[in-house]
Amino acid sequence: MSGLCGNRLQAKELTTKETTRRGNEMKRVLVLLALLAGFVVVAGGEAATTVEQQTFDATFPLCNGELIHLSGPLLVTTTETSTPSGGLILAIHFQPQGVTGVDLSTGTVFHATGLTRDLTVFSPPGGYTETFVNQFHIQATGGVQSYIVTELFHVTVSPDGTVRSFFDNFSATC
Repeated sequence: MSGLCGNRLQAKELTTKETTRRGNEMKRVLVLLALLAGFVVVAGGEAATTVEQQTFDATFPLCNGELIHLSGPLLVTTTETSTPSGGLILAIHFQPQGVTGVDLSTGTVFHATGLTRDLTVFSPPGGYTETFVNQFHIQATGGVQSYIVTELFHVTVSPDGTVRSFFDNFSATC
């Protein structure tokens, strides 16, 4: 197994730092895919919005070390817009649409809700701003504790490469 999958012993040994690192890795992959999709569509100079469903399928540890397997469709909306001044706006939005899961030890059923959104604005002189919001709720059934991942990331970079604003607030609660 690889990625977020792993054996049960390894899952119980994960630290908060490791969980944060894995969350950041997932964010970076999503942002990279969004940017690549944006450059392909915008290369023709036209604005476009794409709406599609993608399959989400992952196994990962909850805060208590138990493994949960989630699967189901995600609604993915990608928008690319060229501004009249020569800038570029890329937006991507992921939202679970019937994603369900099960705790592999207890059999507890979970339902995924929330959203993941990334907005990047490139200015004509070369600077950019990016804001990433992740509100991923894994809602338990039967009175069991839910798992909530929240992240707010923002960066503003001026055309000369100076980082003017940066923060990355991540939390995972059980």
